Amino acid sequence: MKLSLISLLFLAGNLTSCAQNDSTATIKEVEAKLKNGSTSVSGILSDKKYLALHPATAFRELIKKYCTDDILVITSADEPGKKIKVLCTVKGEDGLPVSNALVYLYQTDARGWYAADAPHVGGNEGDIRHARLFGYVKTNKNGQFELHTTKPSGYPRSDLPAHIHIHFEAPGFQSYGTEFLFDDDDRLVGTIREQAIQNKFLVAKPEKTAAPFQQQFSYTVTMTK
Repeated sequence: MKLSLISLLFLAGNLTSCAQNDSTATIKEVEAKLKNGSTSVSGILSDKKYLALHPATAFRELIKKYCTDDILVITSADEPGKKIKVLCTVKGEDGLPVSNALVYLYQTDARGWYAADAPHVGGNEGDIRHARLFGYVKTNKNGQFELHTTKPSGYPRSDLPAHIHIHFEAPGFQSYGTEFLFDDDDRLVGTIREQAIQNKFLVAKPEKTAAPFQQQFSYTVTMTK
């Protein structure tokens, strides 16, 4: 039986509406869990059940609202790629720790993709706002935070090195954005390495760590007032 164009449009509209309703309901479920403390930001971000929500603005705002200075986990246990631990210390120009700074970060996956089904989410601005692998965390009283993730890869058909985009905000300090790069990256050589240093991106060497991590990287960030 052939369906008319009107019938097809009606069916498509109903399917879209159902998907939106399901998404809204799931976001409310996430908020309830975060609000009553039955799970954490890391618990939500590492749960495959909520993976489809990651690009959604409303979901990301919840992650921002309920983030803490606990260890931040942004990948599920079976996310492909090398498991890494990232340690960061945030200081002021006086060398004192910057506590309670809000940190936003996002990265590509092991394929070099920001989206689940494509390298980019509609350009740079889309990547910033909707990258699949992302998180919010706060620095503790010592100005530190810890991230558990998979090591990103550089973009496909590009010579840019792998990196984690990271942005800091703290009362009394200027907002600051930079990139965390990896010293053992095969792409981080020659003029590309020189340009990364000129751009004041931060490069860290891999350190020994314990399972389940395969590498650990430590960075120090200085914020200015």
